[in-house]
Amino acid sequence: MRARVVGVWVLSVAVALAAGWWAADATLRPPQVADRELPPATYAVVEGTVGETLDVSAEAVWAAHPVAALDRAGKVTSVDVAPGDVLEQGDVLLTVDLVPVTVAAGDVPAFRALTSGLEGPDVRQLQQLLADLGHLRSAPDGRFRASTTAAVRSWQKASGRPVTGEVPLGDVVFVPGLPARVVLADGVAVGRSVGAGDAAVSAVEPTPTLTVRLAADQRSRVPAPGTPVTVDLGDGRTVVAVTQEPRVEDDGTLVLDLRGSDGGPACPEPCAVPYAAQAQRFPAEVEVAPARTGPTVPLAALGSAADGSTFVTRADGTRASVQVVASDGSRAVVDGLRVGDEVRLFAEGHPAAASDDEPTAPAPRATG
Repeated sequence: MRARVVGVWVLSVAVALAAGWWAADATLRPPQVADRELPPATYAVVEGTVGETLDVSAEAVWAAHPVAALDRAGKVTSVDVAPGDVLEQGDVLLTVDLVPVTVAAGDVPAFRALTSGLEGPDVRQLQQLLADLGHLRSAPDGRFRASTTAAVRSWQKASGRPVTGEVPLGDVVFVPGLPARVVLADGVAVGRSVGAGDAAVSAVEPTPTLTVRLAADQRSRVPAPGTPVTVDLGDGRTVVAVTQEPRVEDDGTLVLDLRGSDGGPACPEPCAVPYAAQAQRFPAEVEVAPARTGPTVPLAALGSAADGSTFVTRADGTRASVQVVASDGSRAVVDGLRVGDEVRLFAEGHPAAASDDEPTAPAPRATG
């Protein structure tokens, strides 16, 4: 009898322990859901804008070349122009020993004093100056006669010069292509002595040259000729130009010259780039892939079929052929879908869901 009681007791303990273990296991074990019950992740197609830009630095340079020399020795007593000023017919450039040096239009440089009886193109240039300033009524003919003498005296009186009827060498500097932006030579400053024949005036090109220099890590993304570049001048001002064929400088630097879309200057007159004697740098943006707007999907949603075509997998598992219009490396604007369509986030054949022998998603690409 005692043996039966002990056996029953041992069996009861074993049953209790088994029940406790099962209850604990059922309580602590996380619920298991069969894989077939997980629906595929989907994405609702939205309208978006996709493009690709390259941040670069644009360099602006105002080129200048000498056009005139001073023909009077003395001390500079005033400078009447700032670097980069645009001078017109009759403007005063500076004074030497308190005598004004006037700018006049002309391709022939001043080389002699102009007095009655002389003839020549330099006389005609002087007459044009006098006519433009309202002192000569007759048409310029290149002959210094009484009418020109009277006009010179009128001009000298109006400008505070000694009234002689003659124009000494050094009173007028002929500069081609007026109006022109000019700069004075470095040695021309108030209090400095100048000598006859010293180069004094340089004409600045009407517009600056604009270039882009590519850094070493950008050379693999050289834009094609004609690619738009937007240069930010600050204060809301921009210049939009296009790239030319790349060129390599002696030091190996890759340079892209910029021009207007019509082939003209990158910054046509009046150019908003401020004048500076040294090169200026401005932030710029190269439009590597033009911005396109349309139905947009993540690149993960794109798959590549065996024939090379691109597709997405709709939420119901069917494929839809699409064409990539533009891509920025993470998203793509496509043709073949509508905004609001539901597609699977990972298309069949995407590396995240495919085996080695299944088709893979297309590499990111940009088309214009």
